[in-house]
Amino acid sequence: MRLLLALAVAVFLAAASCARRPPGGAPVFPGAPVVLISIDTLRSDHLPFYGYRGVETPALSALRTDSVLFERAYAQVPLTLPSHVSVFTGLLPAAHGIHDNLGYSLKPGVPTLAELARKAGYRTGGAVSAFVLAGSTGVSRGFDFWDDSVEPTQAHQAAGLIQRPGSRTEEALARWIGAGGKGPLLAFLHVYEPHAPYEPPEPYRSRYAASPYDGEIAAADAVVGSFVAFLKEKGIYDEALVVFFSDHGEGLGEHGEDEHGVFLYRASLQVPLLLKLPRGRYAGTTVADPVQLTDLFTTVGEALALPGTPRIEGNVSLAALAAGGKAPDRRIFGETFFPRTHFGWKELASALDGRWHTIDAPEPEFYDLAADPGEVANLAGTKPGPFRSMRIELEKARAAFESPGAIGEEEKKKLASLGYLSTGAPTDGELPDPKREIGVLRLLREATARSREGHATEAISLLEQVLKRNPRMVDVWELEAKLLLEAGRTEEALAARKKTVELAPAATIHLLAVADLSLRLGRPDEAIRNAELARERGDGAASEMLARAYLAKGDLDRAEAEARAGLDWPRGRKKALLALAHVEVRRGRDAKALEYLDQLIGDAGPGAVPVGAHYLRADIFARSNRLEETEQELLEELRLYPTLIDAHLGLALCYASRNRMADAKQIVRDMVAKLGTAEAYDRAARAFTFYGDLPAADALRREGRKRFPSDPRLRSVG
Repeated sequence: MRLLLALAVAVFLAAASCARRPPGGAPVFPGAPVVLISIDTLRSDHLPFYGYRGVETPALSALRTDSVLFERAYAQVPLTLPSHVSVFTGLLPAAHGIHDNLGYSLKPGVPTLAELARKAGYRTGGAVSAFVLAGSTGVSRGFDFWDDSVEPTQAHQAAGLIQRPGSRTEEALARWIGAGGKGPLLAFLHVYEPHAPYEPPEPYRSRYAASPYDGEIAAADAVVGSFVAFLKEKGIYDEALVVFFSDHGEGLGEHGEDEHGVFLYRASLQVPLLLKLPRGRYAGTTVADPVQLTDLFTTVGEALALPGTPRIEGNVSLAALAAGGKAPDRRIFGETFFPRTHFGWKELASALDGRWHTIDAPEPEFYDLAADPGEVANLAGTKPGPFRSMRIELEKARAAFESPGAIGEEEKKKLASLGYLSTGAPTDGELPDPKREIGVLRLLREATARSREGHATEAISLLEQVLKRNPRMVDVWELEAKLLLEAGRTEEALAARKKTVELAPAATIHLLAVADLSLRLGRPDEAIRNAELARERGDGAASEMLARAYLAKGDLDRAEAEARAGLDWPRGRKKALLALAHVEVRRGRDAKALEYLDQLIGDAGPGAVPVGAHYLRADIFARSNRLEETEQELLEELRLYPTLIDAHLGLALCYASRNRMADAKQIVRDMVAKLGTAEAYDRAARAFTFYGDLPAADALRREGRKRFPSDPRLRSVG
């Protein structure tokens, strides 16, 4: 019986996937709600409805049942920010101006989907899960509401790793939708899972232990399921035009690329795409014609009959294709400047159609996607028929390289605070082919893995090999500084961080990182010099750094003045409030400090509280012997920032003061197991010494010395 049932289900699914598209013109749904759902870094061939069997996605599979599935959809660029801007503008990066996640901004005058919808009476709102989709880049143009409250979990964390769980993003967008307002809505939800690092929460971590990437897909599916359930509860779903897509794929080791950004192979460009039309029109059907993400702008604009929707050459309405229309003969173009701006390798461009894919590189590539979907056999040397015509068309369409520093001076100052304006990598002369240099990324990945396993010395050795080959890679100097700091080699860490300033002087994030390290080394004057330079170059976040430096010097009046100056900088306001709270604590005015902290937490919203805020509240409560409140604040700090050593030790001390010594010691042991850094071993050993447990302290120091033999903090025993 079970076999018969399984066969019946298989027949039904096969019939649904092969359903014919009904004839007729493109449908129009004026005033329909619009919901755009983006799951970052999601390969289409890792979803069940594209034939994959390695992961379960009940929410997305249910959405597919209600939608039109596009078998072959392609991104224009394998990077988060430029790809999403292409969706919102219908344009290639050369036209909208954003070629990378950092260092570019949306060109003035380029109309966006949100702008057109807002002019037509829509209320527009979006919530994103990644720092690189900060509204200041222009990606939020036209949105009334844009929640980009994504905070670093570590000091000067790489921009691409600054993210928040998709569940928090979904909650933020649901609150905005639930608040209501006049007019229909256009809502955009961005989920960063399954972007690296692949660290799915439970139960998906255990369920997909062999494939954490799939585990993150399952976690993202749960977020979509919650969101769709909310839309149904509010009566929005049935009447809505819902688009589900990903901004790009993931290499997963193919062609030597583990993640994305460098190459333009199908693994990075092909994405899932579902279009759910109002009232289930064409549900369950499939479109085989190749389509591109820029088509979404045209699709939504025409389906809603938005006034002023421009006709963009090369774009088509996906709704028209779903209604039985035929896609025009066209080439779909892709680009990536990432190899050049980050590594000094040649940038790449590509063109593909239903069968052929050509990649313009120093060593040209040409693939038959029908016979060779993995793009293993390069046919460029045999020069098949379409090769010449595609190369000519690609040459005409290819964008000239635009350096991140080519933007205007004022915009440069604004974007400098967000990250790299230039990595300092060579960008002229004859540049190497990325496919010949990709092994460098494997060394970087191995170094990162070694670091996570607690082998900082080995990781640093690998990075030195990379820097010997190319000493102008800012990304690598930044990572080396982080590892040197973890290994207790603080002076070397500061020298490595200063190298990032030398190579990318316009990127003020590096100046502030040098200031932060100087402060950690007890050199507030050096911190002030670097922070002042950052402020001179237009980074308002420098005020908060200056406040901390003057606080370290004991100049409370100057610290307060700098913190108040930081209140005017939108991205630095929360940290400025935290600095003001620290000033008031130093003045002995705990009640006033709590007022600033309450304001900070109220303004920040869930998940956007800066590191240290709940810890400071805990400190204030502890000094008033309000131990239960102290414990709750420390637990919240650790929930938000699980790598903060002070919060672990503070919680342990809180338990010890309440005669819960076993719990206190366990907290310390768990901290060492979780973090595995030299500082964690050192601080844990000191804690056990304080508790009077000298054997445990000695054991921790011995274990720490084995992992970090050069760290002077771990040399003494007892």
